Amino acid sequence: MRVSTYPEVALPPKSRPVVTFGNFDGVHLGHQSIMEELRARSQALDAPSMVVTFEPHPISVLRPEAAPQRIQTPEQKQETLSRLGIEELIVVPFTPKFSKLEPQEFVRSVIVDKLRAAELVLGHNFRFGHGRVGDLDTLRAFGPKYGFVVHEVSPATAGKEMISSSRIRRELGNGEVERAASMLGRAYFVDGRVIKGDGRGRLIGFHTANLELTGSLLVNDGVYVTSIRVGDDVHQGMSHVGRRPTFGLDSHTVETHLFGFSEEIYGEWLRLYFHGRIRGTVRFEGPQELKQQLDSDRERAFEFFRDRGRNLVL
Repeated sequence: MRVSTYPEVALPPKSRPVVTFGNFDGVHLGHQSIMEELRARSQALDAPSMVVTFEPHPISVLRPEAAPQRIQTPEQKQETLSRLGIEELIVVPFTPKFSKLEPQEFVRSVIVDKLRAAELVLGHNFRFGHGRVGDLDTLRAFGPKYGFVVHEVSPATAGKEMISSSRIRRELGNGEVERAASMLGRAYFVDGRVIKGDGRGRLIGFHTANLELTGSLLVNDGVYVTSIRVGDDVHQGMSHVGRRPTFGLDSHTVETHLFGFSEEIYGEWLRLYFHGRIRGTVRFEGPQELKQQLDSDRERAFEFFRDRGRNLVL
């Protein structure tokens, strides 16, 4: 997948791509249905498939106090889109000036002059232009004049509710990582580097890898069934997220205990996948009581992997 920053878009002469626009945070199943239609239309026209996204998130520019935490970093989003077979990714630097483009100017200068779109594939709730006053009907009205066609993709649902990035954030914030995974189409993950901890886990027989994360961590505090990917290898384990009240420590940490793993991985970059929640954070009377609980937590994690391990999608 080729990545360009708007307006530095260099298309081959006479190339007219099939284009979609959106933030696509998480690239969840709803987004994936748009990408599937985008690829189908690009194949039908023998035209490039193009995704146009915005950095930073528009809300962080227009209403910083309401800016959402991101499910994925920009790099993780690019990786996911590439795996879905997208050929061109255009990243638009979102600024107050860009936000003030009126719908007709957005269509003329962006969609037509710069991107030369032959077709647009968009979700039902797509909005654009100053004040978000432009919608699919606006685009359909401009289509005949500027020579492009608009395709609407119906929303994906889980249960009776539409899948959305905000819904996934809410489920993750409640620790419902399995529900989030059912809407993402994969386990929720974060990336980070292994750093040195204070060694308290080792003292009670639970050696842990402590992570310094590259993006936001959306799950609430507690103990989770997890796995990590180091290079091409995946290892099962369990992770504690949050404070450590048993030791009187208020710092927020992410510590992962790996089953049957003893390699030295300080300084390594790894990916941490969340599969299920075991319990919340609890203050114990002392290290021995904590160890007893961690033994129980580990058994529950073993049981989770025995029951569902083959069906986990990373």
